[in-house]
Amino acid sequence: MYLKALEIQGFKSFPEKTRLTFERDITAIVGPNGSGKSNLSDAILWVMGEQRTRTLRGGKMEDVIFGGTEKRGKLGFAQVSLVLDNTANLFPLEQDEVTITRRYYRSGESEYYINREACRLRDINELLMDTGLGRDGYSIIGQGRIAEIVSSKSGERREIFEEAAGISRFRYRKEESERKLARTEENLLRINDKVDELELQIEPLRSQAAAARKYLELRSELKELEVSAWMETLDRLRDQGETVRRDYEAAAENLAGAQKELERLYSSAEHYAEAIRAQDVEAETLRAQISDAEREAAAAEADLAVLRTNLQTNAESIARMRIEASEQADRVKALNEQIAESNTRLEAIAAEQQAIAAEIEKIEGSLAANAEDAGAADKAFAALLQKENETASALAESRTEITMLADMSQTLLDRENAIQTAGAEASEQLLALEEEQKEKGAAAEKAKERLDQRREEQRSRASQAAEADSALRYMQQKLAQLTSDLRAAESRFALLQDLERGYEGYSKAVKTVMRERERGALRGIHGPVANLIKAEDRYALAIET
Repeated sequence: MYLKALEIQGFKSFPEKTRLTFERDITAIVGPNGSGKSNLSDAILWVMGEQRTRTLRGGKMEDVIFGGTEKRGKLGFAQVSLVLDNTANLFPLEQDEVTITRRYYRSGESEYYINREACRLRDINELLMDTGLGRDGYSIIGQGRIAEIVSSKSGERREIFEEAAGISRFRYRKEESERKLARTEENLLRINDKVDELELQIEPLRSQAAAARKYLELRSELKELEVSAWMETLDRLRDQGETVRRDYEAAAENLAGAQKELERLYSSAEHYAEAIRAQDVEAETLRAQISDAEREAAAAEADLAVLRTNLQTNAESIARMRIEASEQADRVKALNEQIAESNTRLEAIAAEQQAIAAEIEKIEGSLAANAEDAGAADKAFAALLQKENETASALAESRTEITMLADMSQTLLDRENAIQTAGAEASEQLLALEEEQKEKGAAAEKAKERLDQRREEQRSRASQAAEADSALRYMQQKLAQLTSDLRAAESRFALLQDLERGYEGYSKAVKTVMRERERGALRGIHGPVANLIKAEDRYALAIET
């Protein structure tokens, strides 16, 4: 046996998974102080079950988990696997290699594995016994270990020698057997105590058994007496059976009537349900009509509001136009006055032109006679021509202004007529919309009235359906009660018939005679006296005696 490999992950200074392979030659691990050499021996001790944190050079078991650095966070668990050679079958396992694994979490949970199968720490300790391995074995000799062994007590040295001699396993088994024997002796002591306690209960149990036997005898007598009482009441129960039969027939008749009534109620309920469904459909249609009418009324109100707004705008425009028309009328009046003045001016200009023309003719006539005054006449003629041109130009301007004023007056008159026509059309449309809104409102009111009427009818039919359901439930309860009474009576009657056929309460001899008579083996047997005698209830005790 030799150590083949060691796998470490998250243990102390080994955050990454590290595998160390050991060959059969000597393997030495060297390095400066603080490089983690001792962590390897700690990992081997830890995976073999070491629980003492002081031996692992730590304050608590959580210290064996990698605590992290500035560049790397701490890990959540530590795991070490030890691979041992088993070709010599040193361990009681069939594999050539034995892998012991220990895993520890920061939460304090530990897991142990042998060849990747979960096990207990106890299993690992038993596996390593007598091999020199283990937490107390001599295979790992650390600093000061030899001095500790030499200076230790003889008992402690004895454990090391027993481990080396291969008898520690047997010593462990011996101690385990002694512990089991001690527990067995304690169990035997408790059993003896129980036996003594039960012996004390034997006498009371004997008296209880005698009482139980007496109870059984009395119960047998009570059974015979009860059978006699049943036989005494058999005739009375037979009469009651007849009464029950008559009640059954009456109940059957009532049941038939109830079933007919139930069928009628079912039919009425179906009719009411169909009517309710029809009312629901009609109510839904009315709701749709009301909704359409309300939408149309809302649309009409919106159109009406728009028309009212337009009408108000048109009215304001008409008022404004009337004011403008009044102003235009004043302007037309002023223009007419200007036209009249211009016409008067034109007439004056025409008269003046005629006068000038006459004067020109007069001057032309006297031109020959007044040759010496030709220069003065030419000047006067030129002045008259200029005055005539100015008069013609003023006349043309006056005529143009008169034409423009006439056109403007006609435009204002046309605009006033158009505004009056639009106002009349808007008023007519407003009246038509108000009339249509009144009609739709009346239709909506009628639809609401019809819907309220349908709802009232639906509530009435629902009330009738509820009454029919209540009557139906009452009839069903009554039917169930009658059925239960009938079944109870039938069960009781069948029991009494069974008792009567079995001749319960009679002696064995009477039962035998009656069975032989039924088989036809005996003739002339009419039956037990109790079945052949009829008496009133008040004489029953005397006859029985």
